[in-house]
Order: sequence, then structure tokens, then C-alpha cells
Amino acid sequence: MKVPLVSQVIARPLWWGGGAFLALTLTVACFTNPTPADYQQHAATEINTFLLTQVCPEILKRDGAIAMLALEFCEQLESRPAEAIERYISYNTQVYNLGVATLFVTELPIQRVWSLGLFGQIIPLNLEK
Repeated sequence: MKVPLVSQVIARPLWWGGGAFLALTLTVACFTNPTPADYQQHAATEINTFLLTQVCPEILKRDGAIAMLALEFCEQLESRPAEAIERYISYNTQVYNLGVATLFVTELPIQRVWSLGLFGQIIPLNLEK
């Protein structure tokens, strides 16, 4: 059965338009992947914030020598950038470039952290329980 010429003409622009949109999206994704330096900075900021808002207040509530050490440690976290944390992240992270996305796998002492870099954003993945 022969397909009418009109339907062929109407279907082609949709097919080409969809293909062009997909190609453009993949190209943009490739060029906007976060770099390892972007990931290190993002992860260090997240860890630093967690330490300052969750860990430090809990430790400082306690009495004794541990609280005094924690006070000094927490003051250092507030006063200087998280360069040491960035170095630690850099040393313990494997980066997999998937073309349209980047997979970051960081080995922390308590767990493995998976993150996906896509369109300039870093998305944490909850793969391990």
C-alpha cells in the first residue's frame, strides 16, 4: 500500500525537528557537564555545612576535653575555606565521563557517595542503604 505524499511531507518535519532537538540536548549536556573541580567544591561545601550545622552543635553540648577540641575544630571550619576537605574529596573520588553526564563516586569512611553531574548540576544519587 502506497503512503500518500501529503502524510510523508507532514511527518518529515516532525521527525527532523525531534531529531534536531535531541541532538541539541545531547550536545548541550556534553558541554555543561560539571568538572571534577566543580564537584570537589560542591562536595566540600556540603560536608562543611553538615559538620557546622549537625556535628559541631552536638559535640559542643558535651562537657570535657572533647568539647574543647571540637570548639577549636569548628572555629577552623568557620574561619577558613574547606580546602582540606576538597583535597580529601579529590583524592578519594573516581570520575566517570559518560559523555552526556559525569558520574562521581566518592569513598568516605562511613559510606560510598554517588553523584551525577548533568547540565551543570550535581545530583546526589541514593544507591546504597
